[in-house]
Amino acid sequence: MGLFDKLLKGAVDAIDNAAAKNGNGPTGLKDLFDQAMDKKNEAINGTSSSTASSKPSTATSNTSSSKRSNCAYTRPTYTTPQEVLDTASIPAKPSREITYEIFDGKDAEIRVKVSFDLSGDFIETECEFDYGAMYLPNCDDDFDDNYSDHNTPYFEMVSAPDNEIYHMIDKCQNGGTPDNAMMFLRVDDMGSRIQFKAKVKNRFGKIEYFYNCQFHDEFNPQSYIGVCYNADVVGTPLEKKLMAAVDEAARTFRREVVAIEDRPFR
Repeated sequence: MGLFDKLLKGAVDAIDNAAAKNGNGPTGLKDLFDQAMDKKNEAINGTSSSTASSKPSTATSNTSSSKRSNCAYTRPTYTTPQEVLDTASIPAKPSREITYEIFDGKDAEIRVKVSFDLSGDFIETECEFDYGAMYLPNCDDDFDDNYSDHNTPYFEMVSAPDNEIYHMIDKCQNGGTPDNAMMFLRVDDMGSRIQFKAKVKNRFGKIEYFYNCQFHDEFNPQSYIGVCYNADVVGTPLEKKLMAAVDEAARTFRREVVAIEDRPFR
């Protein structure tokens, strides 16, 4: 593999890992990269890589359809390890209070402290949204916060959700009812910032169980508190455990204005 190929592979890995931390799973770029390298090797050397040869051929006798099938891409599937499913029988670790600050107001002049309680089974990790924590009940806080695993359930506080959840929240806030939810229930006992909870399958085939929760007053009313996990967790004791953690976080969600800054030129 040449220098350019190595640099390109590094960029693909970085993008895929960033997507995983956002709870969006792999982008599929790795598979596309492997397919491209296979085509390159075949063109130069007349050989193909083990990655491509291990995949079942979808080619037919028709030339044009063969070309299409060789370029076809199947999105990866996700499987939750049995040892992760088995952790459902382990009592949840004591919850602890999570706090962080956001900015609100027309000119982002209002500093707000957000707080909620989260099960100790989740450990905070680096992410590109408000707050993220992976379900790691057998680990302690002494671990690499850059760790990512596409098959590990992920707790998330998100101000700018993907289109599926964004439009669902927007529709519900305007009096509608979503037509693509696996579960939908309006909530009227958690204050004015939370109106419903729902469960949906996202565009990657993963499940999102969440509460809409308005973090800000001036913008991003489509924010939410939730957990993302593989479809094979649905209906298992582990799903109940994950949902209970989100229920607690939503129930204990609080906002407190810390300061209002003077920003006359914004």
